[in-house]
Formats: sequence, structure tokens, C-alpha cells
Amino acid sequence: MPSARYTLNIKPEDLIPDAPLPQTRKQKIQNWLHYHKWWLIGGAAALIFVGMMVRDVVSAPRYDYTVGIVTRQMLPDALLSELSEAFAALADDRDGNGEVSVQLLQYNLPFADETGETAASAADAATDDAAAVQGMTNAYEQMAATTRLAGDISSATSFIYLTDDPAGLQRNAQLFCYLDGSLPAEDAEDVENMTVAWADTPAAELELAPLTLADGSLLDVQEWMRGYWFGFVADTDNRTYQSEEVQAYRADSGRLWTALTGLPAPAAT
Repeated sequence: MPSARYTLNIKPEDLIPDAPLPQTRKQKIQNWLHYHKWWLIGGAAALIFVGMMVRDVVSAPRYDYTVGIVTRQMLPDALLSELSEAFAALADDRDGNGEVSVQLLQYNLPFADETGETAASAADAATDDAAAVQGMTNAYEQMAATTRLAGDISSATSFIYLTDDPAGLQRNAQLFCYLDGSLPAEDAEDVENMTVAWADTPAAELELAPLTLADGSLLDVQEWMRGYWFGFVADTDNRTYQSEEVQAYRADSGRLWTALTGLPAPAAT
């Protein structure tokens, strides 16, 4: 309790706090920034993130068509570029911009056969730590490729696929329709009625220049592609596939299919 000598002569008006001094405009701004700086920093970061996403969407190349390539052995970028240009020469300009562009999306997936073995035999399994690490890396890469492929199938990114393992792809993804467009049964194994060999199509007559490999040797592209088959994605009652936009894309992809394979476009179900 304060001593009486300190409170004896205090007047009531002495107890009224002094009025705050008026702040200048600069001081008001500094004070506001002091108490709101983290909100400003968070908002700025969010705006930068959204801006980067918008920029990526706007600046991303737009393709008239996308063709999927599911392969046990990755194809070099130079080969993909050559195929892309050759396919574009056969395709229609879907977006009316005066150019035709075909994107090739590659998925490196060595599917297991009925016995559970992949194309790499059990004799090639890891025998030391380095090989074990490589095997683990390959497993992660294949998991990522499987996820990308599943996402692209569900979003109807591609209707035309090329693969060097049509039986493995159909067994694992149930991807293809029959060549007339009808749907195979889930356990159907007659993949030869769902796909057509590259060698048996007009694509085998495309003028594809040989590619120079890292060791200086030349790769005959047409000879390499003889190990691939074309397949067309089955139509489904999925809402995405039945949208007007996707059905139009399916019809346009059917014309590219005819140009590549010489076969009629598979009918929609």
C-alpha cells in the first residue's frame, strides 16, 4: 500500500492519464505494419504461389493430341520428337491455331507375366547392395509411372497408345477396346483382336530418319518400332469419358488412328 506521504497531495485530475500524442502518418503506417506484417508476408507468399501456377498453366504448351507410349525400355527424346512430328503431319488442327502438335507421353512399365516375373528374369535380380539400391529405385520409378498412367487414363488424356507389351498392358490396365470399338470381357486374353502391329500399318511407311546413339551407331527407327502395337482406349460410361468435350476428342483421335493404322475408328459404345 502506498505511503500516505506519496498520496496526501494528489489531486483527482492528476490521476487522469495523459492523452496520447498524435501520431504522424508515417508512425501510423509503421504501427499497422508492425502488428500485421505476418499476415502481409503470408498473403504475399500465397499470391506468388497462385501467380506461378497461373503462369505455368498459361505458358504450358497446348497439344492437339496426346499419344501414350507404354514401354519396357525408355525411348530416347530424339526418337519421341521424330515420332511426334511424323504423327502431327497426319493429324487435324483441333484448336484452329494453324499448327498441329502431338504430345507423346512415355511410361516405362515392364509388366509382370502370369508367373509374376517381369521381362527381367530372376537371374537379373540384385545380388549385392548396389544392385539392391538400383532395384529399389526402379520400383519407385515404376510406381510413379503407374500412378501417372492411371491418372492419364482416368482423365482421358490419350485415346491412342503404343506399347511393346500389349498383353501385359491389357492384363494390368484393361485399357483397350476391340478394333470395332466393342468392349472385351474383363478376362479376355485375345489382345491380338484389340491391337494392330506397327509393321502392319501405314505408320510403317513413314519416313523416319535413323538416330545416332551415344556410341555413334545408328538406330533404324522403323526397325525399332516393329516391336510395337497400336491400341485404342475403350469407351466407358465414366462421367469424364461421356462429356461432350472428351467425346469430341475421341472422335478426332479416331481420325488420327485411321491415318496411322489404316483401320476405321473404333465406334463409341
